Amino acid sequence: MKKLLIAILVLGTCSSCSNYYQAITASEPTNAVSFNDFRDSSKYYILRNGNDALAMKNISISNDRKNVQCTLAELPFEHKLHVSNGSNGKMKYKRKSYTDDDETAVLNEVHIYIAPGSITNTGAYTLILENIQKAEIIEKNKIKTRNSHAMGTGIAIGATVLVLGVVVAAIVVSSTSFF
Repeated sequence: MKKLLIAILVLGTCSSCSNYYQAITASEPTNAVSFNDFRDSSKYYILRNGNDALAMKNISISNDRKNVQCTLAELPFEHKLHVSNGSNGKMKYKRKSYTDDDETAVLNEVHIYIAPGSITNTGAYTLILENIQKAEIIEKNKIKTRNSHAMGTGIAIGATVLVLGVVVAAIVVSSTSFF
């Protein structure tokens, strides 16, 4: 009986809710307007070159709208979740919590992919817009997150009801006399 109760409690505890993000591919990645002219201050732009990833800072677009000038910098830890896991990963992130492992920064990212092997170093950089192969805008996957929370809540409620039922049954059986 104790093993059953422990198993039910572990199942309920392990069914935690998850938060998911998704990468939306920009329809016209070589069009400056696709990226709000790179002026959207709420977005964090990341230049991807094969396995390399660098932060794009001080972004400005040329008058002819064919080039982007920026400063490339090392990518800070809080912006490495999608770089590490990629589109082939589970695309999960941790909600803001009281610890330092907040991964919500991924929800503000735009990943700009150029041909692997292109030379990119930290410092001043000019990105020719027609060299962009792909661009991904990272957003919260509301449907998958909502479904995860609903399933986690359902499992937790079911486990609680089952534990209470077992406890009540045990009390009833132990309190009845077999004379």
